[in-house]
Amino acid sequence: MSDKYLIFGATGSIGSSLAQQLKDSNQEAHLISRNEDELKALSEKLGFSFTLANVLEDGFIEKIKSDVSDDIIKGLAYCIGSIDLKPIKRVTESDMNQCMKLNLYSAIAAIQGFQDELKESNGSIVLFSSVAAQKGFTNHTIIASAKAAIEGLTVTLAAELSPSIRVNCIAPSL
Repeated sequence: MSDKYLIFGATGSIGSSLAQQLKDSNQEAHLISRNEDELKALSEKLGFSFTLANVLEDGFIEKIKSDVSDDIIKGLAYCIGSIDLKPIKRVTESDMNQCMKLNLYSAIAAIQGFQDELKESNGSIVLFSSVAAQKGFTNHTIIASAKAAIEGLTVTLAAELSPSIRVNCIAPSL
């Protein structure tokens, strides 16, 4: 049994950088991604366990939970995101649904799936927004809406899960 941090979207630039920082700090992480080749390579490089999972598919949480069932979960970083750029006149309901599922609904599912473990370890959650949620950028209707929802979720969960679980959100820019 070991203390681990879950990194959703581990093969992206933010997720892989976080994984490297944890390795450099002598921490353990469990990497999660849908990109098999990149995930295996990162896992081998850092010596971390991993789960190949797509957050858009049903049952992704159960798959991850079975892979980390013997570990103490100290933190969860949901580093998954998208950059869907379209003018408002071309935005469809399907675009919005897909973006919300990827950025918001699956983040909620991940948190629900590991809430008890995080509470037991006095763990932390880190979510990612975007400056697009606060600044008015052209063609950012889809992603700005989803990331604004992440900011609302962060504030709500910080109040709801405190003091057992810390919840924070980072809003990077290009």
